[in-house]
Amino acid sequence: MKTIAVYIKEKIKNHQRFIYNQIVHIKRFRMIVLGPFDQTKDTQYPFKNFYNINKINDLQKFFHEMNVIAIHAHHGAHAVEILPVAEKYKIPLIVSIRGRDGSAEPEIIEQSMKRYVSLKEYGAMFIPVCEYLADGLKRMGFPEEKIHVLYGGIELDLFPFVEHTLPKKGEIRILSVGRLVEKKGHEALIHAFNLIHFLYPNARLHIIGEGQNKQKLAALIDQLMLNDAVILRGALTSPQIAEELKKAHIFCLASQKASSGDVEGIPNAIKEAMSIGIPIVTTEHAGIPEIMKHMETGYLTTEKDVLALARGLFYYIENPGVWKSITRKARAVIEEKFDFKKQIKEQERLYSLIQSMKTDSRSSERLE
Repeated sequence: MKTIAVYIKEKIKNHQRFIYNQIVHIKRFRMIVLGPFDQTKDTQYPFKNFYNINKINDLQKFFHEMNVIAIHAHHGAHAVEILPVAEKYKIPLIVSIRGRDGSAEPEIIEQSMKRYVSLKEYGAMFIPVCEYLADGLKRMGFPEEKIHVLYGGIELDLFPFVEHTLPKKGEIRILSVGRLVEKKGHEALIHAFNLIHFLYPNARLHIIGEGQNKQKLAALIDQLMLNDAVILRGALTSPQIAEELKKAHIFCLASQKASSGDVEGIPNAIKEAMSIGIPIVTTEHAGIPEIMKHMETGYLTTEKDVLALARGLFYYIENPGVWKSITRKARAVIEEKFDFKKQIKEQERLYSLIQSMKTDSRSSERLE
């Protein structure tokens, strides 16, 4: 069986279950994982075939015996790190492009283009998670024929559709899920919620996630005197997030371009919310309009617009009759285009293209 060697420069984080799934559920190829560290027993996402690359004495022999046809790095930074190995042993390098990796925004494009000079030339295939990031790669000079969009899939069984309704009394729970970093737009969301809370004192905002902006957000919550209404829940596992999505009434993710130029692709949290059937308010940021249409499968606003976010939340609270139609259409989009099982098959097809390219290359060498 042909082998794909996945390279990860660090352990897969709590919120990166989607990367783990894209490794362990591949069937048509043997998947092995390489990293510059030892896998420990308490690892949340363990791999059956994991190897510390620094402890492999003869990499050429290892790659040959394992029948490795390609190395797959799931982030641009991981790809840059493993690139010298791929070049030295003439192994095709596949690179998944997520968020910042594919940003061609003015604040970051020069830095990205310098970082990717060798990668653009040697990389065999680049797999952005949305068309927006694919366009960014093209603007940075990546060969168009090497770019293949692969939308990240959702586990439909883990995020089953549940009919959501607005409670006649008690808490109106608004939920947001995302790392506490600038591009998730939590500051704008908290300001928007402040307006909603003035109109609906029984509204509560639950924010799931950890990150560098935690103290800053806590200070803002205190400043607005929302300590009893906005709850920072910390990081949760995917099954726990699924349960929270079932219990909440409205989901909001205020994604925006960060001051550094960092962007989203299509946030997995939005796909999960669409899958589980909760009404969504989000922004027209990056690849989000590729998955959601305004007033059809969700409520879209411009980035960093506090009033627009508040209007979206207000719309759902005042119009519960639209929830059923919007959420059912949103679920249908996920089932059609973002089903994890379908995306795995497409990933296997892309691996097959690499296998064909390598076979053609060897045939050409023999003819020469």
